[in-house]
Amino acid sequence: MIPMQIINYFAIAKLYQSYFKQSGYKLSMKLMYKSALELNFVNHVFPSGGVAGFSYLGLRLRKQGIPVSKTTLAQTVRFGLTFISFLLILFVGMFMLSFGAGNGISGLALFIGLSVAFLTLFLVIVAIYILSSEKRIKAFTAFLPKLVNILFKRIAHRKNLFNIERIEKLFEDLHKDYLLLANDWRKLKEPFVWALIVNATEISTAYLAYIALDHLINPGAIILAYAVASMAGLVSILPGGIGVYEALMTAVLATAGVPKALALSATLIYRIFCMLVFLPIGFILYQLAMRSGDVEVA
Repeated sequence: MIPMQIINYFAIAKLYQSYFKQSGYKLSMKLMYKSALELNFVNHVFPSGGVAGFSYLGLRLRKQGIPVSKTTLAQTVRFGLTFISFLLILFVGMFMLSFGAGNGISGLALFIGLSVAFLTLFLVIVAIYILSSEKRIKAFTAFLPKLVNILFKRIAHRKNLFNIERIEKLFEDLHKDYLLLANDWRKLKEPFVWALIVNATEISTAYLAYIALDHLINPGAIILAYAVASMAGLVSILPGGIGVYEALMTAVLATAGVPKALALSATLIYRIFCMLVFLPIGFILYQLAMRSGDVEVA
């Protein structure tokens, strides 16, 4: 499991490195590998559904002369390619599950899989639809911050939680970078391959937890459970989706015919292992980066 996760973070680092290389920025593998581990810590500790990572990467790479709009687009590309590449894996998982129908795998599992696939595709299309038009970007940036301000200003005791003008400027820069990217989608070929490896190694790590417990289950069940839990983790208000991730993964595995006790045990081994081994490493690298001034907060 440890070597599999080492490869996983290597693939994340290569995804960023290859994307920035296409944009004209040559970043060392050492820097990007450290950044990948730091981002893992930031996204798990801060209850932001992954949003904290967007801000942190911008601050982390500011010294390299990379503007925030490009680091934000890099994060968007990472999530977009991760979702798209996972669709391929998810359909493979659905194919595997279909052979297990009648062996404890319910029709609900297949329904969940199709729902996740179409939802993922829908989110990717919506993101591309918004970024492809400056008019739609302005409409989106005008609506979203105002809605958030209305909902949360009483809790935060502030009139504006977001600076709408700065958000508009950011999205306008994103739009310009998107247009450059849209003119040559071949630039995303290498990052897409690394995104595929990221998903494959993460799922393999989870599957190895079952091998550790001396059980072989339908790989499609792991793929489906990972998909549902990951999507829920993105919107969870709890750091790293703790509690929500484990509960959903166990429940989905149960619908796919995996005994509940086994599903819960393997899920906890997988999650606790990843947190105990790699979060402390990310924390140490994060602290070193902050203290050395590699992260420009101001």
